[in-house]
Amino acid sequence: MVNLTEQQAEAVANRVAKKTVEELLQKLGMDTEDVREQQKDFAHLRQQRQASEQVAAWSKRILLGIFISSLVGILVAGLKAGLNVKG
Repeated sequence: MVNLTEQQAEAVANRVAKKTVEELLQKLGMDTEDVREQQKDFAHLRQQRQASEQVAAWSKRILLGIFISSLVGILVAGLKAGLNVKG
């Protein structure tokens, strides 16, 4: 085995890491030559995720509101029936 200086070992490690990452990204179907497009794609994905999270949060609030309204309606109907109030 050849003894490498620290700088040589770092250069070899950097080349291997760069090649490995590029191969991995290519296997995942990403164009490693057009970085700008990849950044735009990831920004779009982030916006979609945030929109989806916002829809989920609003859906939970709406369902909670429906549940509470129904519960109050049932309670009022029960009180009216218990007190024999017409109306």
